[in-house]
Amino acid sequence: MSAHSTDIVPSTVDGGYGTLAVWEAVPPPGVPLRGTALLVPGFTGSKEDFEALLPLLAAAGYRAVAYDQRGQWQSDGPEDVAGYTMDDFSGDLLKVLDQVAGDEPVHLVGHSFGGYVGRVAVVARPERFRSFTLLASGPSSVQEINFPPPSLVAQAVEAGGQELIWQQMSTAMFASGLTPAPERLEFLHQRILATKKANILGILRTMEVPPLSDPAQLRAAGVPLLVAYGDTGDLWAPDVHERFAEQLGARRAVYPGVGHLPNEDVPQQVCADLVDFWAASVA
Repeated sequence: MSAHSTDIVPSTVDGGYGTLAVWEAVPPPGVPLRGTALLVPGFTGSKEDFEALLPLLAAAGYRAVAYDQRGQWQSDGPEDVAGYTMDDFSGDLLKVLDQVAGDEPVHLVGHSFGGYVGRVAVVARPERFRSFTLLASGPSSVQEINFPPPSLVAQAVEAGGQELIWQQMSTAMFASGLTPAPERLEFLHQRILATKKANILGILRTMEVPPLSDPAQLRAAGVPLLVAYGDTGDLWAPDVHERFAEQLGARRAVYPGVGHLPNEDVPQQVCADLVDFWAASVA
């Protein structure tokens, strides 16, 4: 398991199926509270994807909360793939929001598939959000993306389970020149094995349909938007992100030389961009 920062406090909240695992970091004494941020991980991810980012956001004055989605890592989830629809994922997000923030609108950050879930929640309840950041989260998982068709990946997972996904992920990591520390590699392996097969298959099924058929729906919600992405090796090419941002009327933040995990690779820069964007969105 990841050895999280002492600035991060683990807890749980209720989801639509069972208990969801949560990490929270709060501003240190003497730092005024500027708001609450809710961060949502993506496919095969977890709250640990924001381990470096949460304490930085807290130091900047934000209560920062991340959670494992249903069936991910340490969160409960059904064994039936039918329990992993977009309505289930976005419903969980709104339940988490109500428990951690009450009536206070929050700054939402969705990484990759977490951004898909966030789009649906923002359109459904725009008044609950001060802003929304799509972090390495492009418009579609079936077009203009460096990812196999989700239906084909699902067939492979049906046959080989979580271990097959791990073999593909680890092979891709090493092929790209990444050499995680042994303890990090072990955590990533254990996380994918602990994530329910139904979660993986359910997300792949959900990814076959864009979360919103028309970007204008999200733009019309009236919530300030930021599209943030690396320009090297992300699942979506920079021009795809740029065009998506234009369609959304969103601000952009670009991370040179960074791939699909800006939150892990350049957390200080991501934090700085988020804080600047959040300050502008409530001005």
